[in-house]
Amino acid sequence: MQKRWQFHVPTQVRFGRGGLKRLGETAKEFGTSAMLVGYRDQTGLEKTYDRATRSLADAGVAVTEFLEIPPDPEAELAVEGARRASEAGVDVVVGLGGGSPIDAAKGIAALVKMGGNLWDYAGANEQFRPITDSLPLVAVPTTSGTGTEVTAVAVFNHSGVGSTAEYPLKASIAGPAVLPNVALVDPELTVGSPPGLTAACGADALGHALEACMSRQANPLSTALAGRAISLIVKHLPATVENPDDPDLRESLALASTLAGVAFANSSVTTPHTMAHALGALLHVPHGQAVAIATPLNLRFNAEVCRDVYCHIAHYCGIIDKDPEQQAARFIDRITELLREVGLPDRVEVPAGAPADLASRLAANAMESTLKPLLWNPREVTKDQLTRLFEEIL
Repeated sequence: MQKRWQFHVPTQVRFGRGGLKRLGETAKEFGTSAMLVGYRDQTGLEKTYDRATRSLADAGVAVTEFLEIPPDPEAELAVEGARRASEAGVDVVVGLGGGSPIDAAKGIAALVKMGGNLWDYAGANEQFRPITDSLPLVAVPTTSGTGTEVTAVAVFNHSGVGSTAEYPLKASIAGPAVLPNVALVDPELTVGSPPGLTAACGADALGHALEACMSRQANPLSTALAGRAISLIVKHLPATVENPDDPDLRESLALASTLAGVAFANSSVTTPHTMAHALGALLHVPHGQAVAIATPLNLRFNAEVCRDVYCHIAHYCGIIDKDPEQQAARFIDRITELLREVGLPDRVEVPAGAPADLASRLAANAMESTLKPLLWNPREVTKDQLTRLFEEIL
C-alpha cells in the first residue's frame, strides 16, 4: 500500500430506493434538453425506460432517445450518438442501464465536445489525445456490477486498429472529463434481474474490490471501501441469486457495486480485468463471467506476494485464523467457492477451429488493449506468464 496517496470522488452519489423519480429534476440542473442513452433490447426494463422518459418530461426536459446500445458496444456507436445529440442541441446526457449504456453515454458526451472518434482518445492508441471536455452526464445503473457510475473510464470495442485488424481491441477511454456529474443509484431498478446476470455483475464488482486492494496503487481509503464491498458481496450475493426480488438484498449489492467502483477508480484494477477484455474481444465471453474465471487464477498467481493483503481482506469475509498461511489459503478457497456457488464458470470453452496459439493471441491482445492494470498488479506479469494464465482457463 502506498505511503503517499491521493483520493478523489467528484461524482455526486444520490443513493436510495425510488431515486429514478428524481431523474428529471436531476437532469434539469444541467439544462432543458437531454439525450437518454439505453439498451437496444430493453426486455425486462421497459417500465424503467418509460418512467425515466416521463420523469424527464414532467420536469420540462426535452428528450432525445438513443436506445441503440448492445452489450460490449462498438466505438462507432458513440460517433452516431454524438451526431444526434449535437443535432438536437442536447445539454446533458443520461446513461440508463448497465455498464454498456452508461459507458456509451460517456463516449457520446465526450465526442459532442471533442469531435473525432473514440480511438483518438483510447489509452491503447499510442497517439491518443486526452479528453478535456464533455457534456454533463447523469448515470443511472440498472445492474450492480460495473461501478461505472462513479469512474472516469468507459470501455468499447475498437475494430480495425492496433497491431492486427484480425481481432478487435476492447480498450478504454479515460479522464476526469468523462466522470458522471451525478450517479443516481436506485437499488429498486435491479430488483428481478435474472440470476445469471446478477451473479456475473456481482463477480465484476467483487473483482473490482479485490483488485483495488491488491493493486500497487492501493491506499487506505480505497482499501476500506473495497473491503466493505467484499463483505457485502460475500454475504449477500448467493442469497440475491436465489431471491432476485428481495429489495433489501438488492440494496446491499447496489451499495457494494458503487463502493467498489469508487475504490478501483482511485487504485486501479489488475490482471483479471486485462484478461477479461481479451476474452471479451476474441471469444465474446461476457465481461462478468470473464472476471469470474480470471479472479481465482489471479489470487493464486499473486499469493506469494499478497499474503498480508489476503489476511486483511479475509477478515471482511469472516475468516479468522492465527496461521497467516492458512488464513490466506482459506480466503482464496472462499472466493473460489463463492463464484462456483452462484453458478459462474471456471473455464472458457474453446470454439471449434480456434488457432493452436489462442492463448498467446489472447495475451498479446490483452497487453495491447489494457496494459496499465498489468503494471499495477502486485506481481510482475510477463507475456509468457500471461500466456500460461490463459492456457490454464481454456
